Amino acid sequence: MLWLATAAVAGALVMALEMASVRLLAPYFGYSIYVWGTTIGVVMAAMVAGYAVGGRLADGERRESHLHFALLASAAWQLLALWTMRWLLPPLAETGEMLGVTLAVLLLFAPALAALAAAGPILVRLCADVGAIGRAAGLVSALSTAGSIAGILATTFWLLPELGTRATLQVLCGVSYSVGAAGLLARSPRRRAVLLAPAAAASLLLALAPGVAWSEGSVWIAESSYNVVRVVQRGGQRVLQLNHPASVHSVREAGGWTGLYYDAFALGPLLVPGRRALVLGMGAGGSIRSMRLTAPEIEVDAVEIDPRVVEAARLFFGIEPDQQRLRLHVMDARRFLARNRGTYDLVQLDVYQGGPYIPFHIATEEFFRLARARMSDDALLMMNVFDAGSQAELLGSLAATLRQVFPCVMAGQTDSANHMLFAFTRRPPADRLENRPGVLRSNAAVRDMKLREVAPRGPVVVFTDDNAPIEEMTRRMLGARAR
Repeated sequence: MLWLATAAVAGALVMALEMASVRLLAPYFGYSIYVWGTTIGVVMAAMVAGYAVGGRLADGERRESHLHFALLASAAWQLLALWTMRWLLPPLAETGEMLGVTLAVLLLFAPALAALAAAGPILVRLCADVGAIGRAAGLVSALSTAGSIAGILATTFWLLPELGTRATLQVLCGVSYSVGAAGLLARSPRRRAVLLAPAAAASLLLALAPGVAWSEGSVWIAESSYNVVRVVQRGGQRVLQLNHPASVHSVREAGGWTGLYYDAFALGPLLVPGRRALVLGMGAGGSIRSMRLTAPEIEVDAVEIDPRVVEAARLFFGIEPDQQRLRLHVMDARRFLARNRGTYDLVQLDVYQGGPYIPFHIATEEFFRLARARMSDDALLMMNVFDAGSQAELLGSLAATLRQVFPCVMAGQTDSANHMLFAFTRRPPADRLENRPGVLRSNAAVRDMKLREVAPRGPVVVFTDDNAPIEEMTRRMLGARAR
């Protein structure tokens, strides 16, 4: 029975470590598909190596001892990683998204994962020694896969959201050691003293292991199934960061205006007559505060997928729900549109997945048609777009996609890297575009922003649910910007 339990636990540990590794790397490399893909590739390579080594150990005479020592070796490497990640990750973050992630996973996790993978072939041989080899291979594979499923679910829905990344890694290290030690003790109780001493030392080291360095000025840190969420105080400015210190999703200034792109959302109520607004990607409410500088009484439905972000908005950014004027919805933006039957005069779209990448499913023609179905006949959709490329490839494609649904699409530049797209359900009269009331006199950037039709600078891609290479465009733009 111990062998079978070991198969399930080893499978669970492999997948739990993989999930935790992506979360650990997010503050340094972001949370894009490239981070996920690179991490999974390195993990699979480590497992290949582990299977090969495990196959050789399985044919040795001390195969059962090798099984338990493999688990102990994995625990030892995990403990080493807990102690070194704080100093290793910051310099690796400077090497780039793909190379840095590859090196980080190789150094921090690959040896531990290879040791866990080596348990599989050894367990097959041990079970085959007392039964049919085909049945043994099937049983070990089934239990390992079942353990993997349990590891994914437990890490995603409990360990990471409830305990955080560091504590999750400590738990996984402790489980690896416990299973390996239990196996050796079952074989030879006389080894108890030899194993208990390292266990006590490891417990102390885990308790004292330094956490990953966070941004200076952090006043609140939390983790959810989606993000590492941080609230940072910088003088009189309060900032919401997701995953990476450079990934700023809301800013609160005492005077209202931030001097950042959020201010441009104040234009919405001046360009269309609106009573009801829908905010997709609320963050900590920066766009809501700007909109209410020009429309204090507007009714708002605000949608945010991450409950921890909503918690931060309420605790530190003054966002309080009010059934009459502000309703909060914790949900994916597209799912909300599909389920909600309301009609809105103004839609704000500012959704990024903890970095510079727009989730593709909220930037396709199908998504914009769904949004249009929830808008009135004289309405406006505003979309924040980060595009620092000289060719504005991403901006052009998003504008072209919007033009498949809306008769008039314009753009305004909020800074050197940010743009605001304006998609109207009907072409607005010239006086709405040109007249800016006195409420904007204290913000010249918004008051003087010029809206223009977006002219593509080359071939553009219309994004659809079937084909939306947004992440590849963003990656090219970021690479060109770095060069």
